[in-house]
Amino acid sequence: MWFVSCQEGELDMDDNFIYTSTYTSLIDTVTIQLSTIVDTVKTTSTGNALIGYHQHPIMGGQTAQSYFSLSAPSNFSWDTEKEVFDSLVLVLRPTGYSIGDTTVDALFNVHELTETIELNDDGSLYNTNSFAFKETPISTESFRPYPQKEEEVNMRLDDTYAISIIDFLNTYKNHTDKNSLFEEDYKGFVINCDTTQTRAAMAFEVSDSTSYLRLYSHTVEQEKIEKEQTFSLKSTTQFNEIYAHNKDIIFNQLEDKKSRLTEQSTDGMVILQSGLGYKFRVDLPSLNNLIELETKGHIVKAELRIHPNMDIMQTDELPSTLYIGDIYRANEIWGYLTDTNSNLLTSVLTVDRMYHENTYYSFDLTYYINSRMQEAVVDTDQGLFITLPDDDMGSSLMWLAVNGHSITNNNSKLLLYYYYYDNE
Repeated sequence: MWFVSCQEGELDMDDNFIYTSTYTSLIDTVTIQLSTIVDTVKTTSTGNALIGYHQHPIMGGQTAQSYFSLSAPSNFSWDTEKEVFDSLVLVLRPTGYSIGDTTVDALFNVHELTETIELNDDGSLYNTNSFAFKETPISTESFRPYPQKEEEVNMRLDDTYAISIIDFLNTYKNHTDKNSLFEEDYKGFVINCDTTQTRAAMAFEVSDSTSYLRLYSHTVEQEKIEKEQTFSLKSTTQFNEIYAHNKDIIFNQLEDKKSRLTEQSTDGMVILQSGLGYKFRVDLPSLNNLIELETKGHIVKAELRIHPNMDIMQTDELPSTLYIGDIYRANEIWGYLTDTNSNLLTSVLTVDRMYHENTYYSFDLTYYINSRMQEAVVDTDQGLFITLPDDDMGSSLMWLAVNGHSITNNNSKLLLYYYYYDNE
């Protein structure tokens, strides 16, 4: 259903517009329907290892753990008579991103994998993938997370594990299949956290210069000579597993990509969440009714306003940008919307810093709505989906709680600015 609230006014049409007697009308009660949906998130090749635990205010506990494969070093050298092992250290450098409480110590564990990391048929790995690992960690490190300072996190690996690698490389140094044999015996590791102590999740850079194993050793001749060697980690198979703990919470029960949680079933609220793949869709059930307007006037502007739930969100938690695209019946995503210049259509964020009542994201849907109204019969199974930027998916726990259309205050809505022709 839709209603019209008429307001006489003017719109800047351009120099070619010939003035006639018209009414500028704002239609602000077009029915829209918001629903939360979920999709798997690609977490390989993001350049970020996400590790830690976050207690989400709506969705409960969320854990991220990161998997790495090892590569045999190409220029490894070791003097079996003179060289003395000191330590093998895993080095990670924060990106600066974190979520949660960083004022308490985090406790990270490194576990050796017992299963080789293999990519899916599409060449990717997702937040729902996992591989088996040994229960006893080969490293445990407690530290105070300072992500903004980008201070390295150094985790010393178990000496027995480290020496076995050295022995292996010495034994097979001239073997033609050294690399494949190494990767078969040393499948890599997963880094996770102790959820009873850790209260934040952090992202770490994944590259040859920022995440690696550093082997410390020394020789003693006339004086002590210290030596360092670096083992790289495979960036092509590094990925993040991200999962929710509290299955009794309705949002965490949404596991089927074809299903949706309507705003009416979730207290008038829908959710975006990057790491777990939550998006929301916007359906326009009354779009067919708007076709009647085409004979009486013209829609000159269509604006979709998405209102965050500021009773839950903090202003500094709001994502800066949202994206919008086409979605079909079984949550089949067709692609992103673009503007008239073929650029991806993005939101504009308006922030009410004083009262928070007029904080919203807006999308200019003028071209989209007018295009849909050219259809002979509007297919109401086709809707819109809204999501976070791809760069944040799979490498963060960024989120947004949004008011649906059905609630009374600060609800999300579609605004149509309409020129009504006065033919009398």
